[in-house]
Amino acid sequence: MPALTAQGGVRLKRLLQGCAVWLCLGAAPVYGQDAIISSYIPDEDCVVATESDALIEFRCPGVFGVDVWFSIGDARWTVSFHKDRPTGLVLNQGFNRAYHPDLEVEWRFDGNRPMAALQRWRFYDEDGALDEGAWVITRIAGDEVCHMGFVDVVANDEPLALARRFADANAKSYSCADDPQWIGNPSAIPGHTHRSLR
Repeated sequence: MPALTAQGGVRLKRLLQGCAVWLCLGAAPVYGQDAIISSYIPDEDCVVATESDALIEFRCPGVFGVDVWFSIGDARWTVSFHKDRPTGLVLNQGFNRAYHPDLEVEWRFDGNRPMAALQRWRFYDEDGALDEGAWVITRIAGDEVCHMGFVDVVANDEPLALARRFADANAKSYSCADDPQWIGNPSAIPGHTHRSLR
């Protein structure tokens, strides 16, 4: 995605509206049997926290005092989870291929405290189409917010269940000093490599 000039801002708005058509159901959490899911249309459900020629940052209502922060600019998305600001190593983590995270978040809990978030990130192919992507597992612990691991959607059977099990078993004890890892079978697609700029 190019830097957010006025024209780029219009493209971003169209992109977000396009995502909304097939990804988003509104900001209110959806309660499932073992998950709470929040879906967003940023232009409608969120507030603009920061906006410049190079960056737009949305603050979206989360759960139990933890909000979702989408930061978009210069061909780069980051997603952070915090009560009052985007923070954590997650702001310097991403993939080597161009990608677009889905705007739906599944929360995992320790009691009533969010301890992890699952989000599906999709990668652009050479024709500009999005592939099936991977589940990205993010630790949430106050100011310590970082990617813990990834589950490739195509390479694994029941990838969401695998991501849930990993998050539930590891989020409380995970250290952001560790590098995130592929869980199960890693992606065989060149470029699906992750980077953390420490």
